[in-house]
Amino acid sequence: MEVTRERIEKELSKVQEQLSTLQEKQKELEKQLQMAKDTEKMKFIEKHKISLEQLILLNRVSEEEILHLLKKKEKEEEENSKEREEEVGSDEEKKRME
Repeated sequence: MEVTRERIEKELSKVQEQLSTLQEKQKELEKQLQMAKDTEKMKFIEKHKISLEQLILLNRVSEEEILHLLKKKEKEEEENSKEREEEVGSDEEKKRME
């Protein structure tokens, strides 16, 4: 069975069309998923009677909490780094004494 250039080009074109169709379908499904998520959030907000002011406050608290956690993690990483440096220095000193 001989593979011809025309046959390969035809197959390539077919695959490109399928990819295009799948990409369009992906975009549409992503939109639908976002709409479903938004609907769930709105239902939750309505069910618990959360006001706009409360949402803004919750968002602010979340941002502040995230910043606090990031600073805490950064501080811990600095401390761990210093401890490792001290351990390496101590190990090197022990080797020199031997």
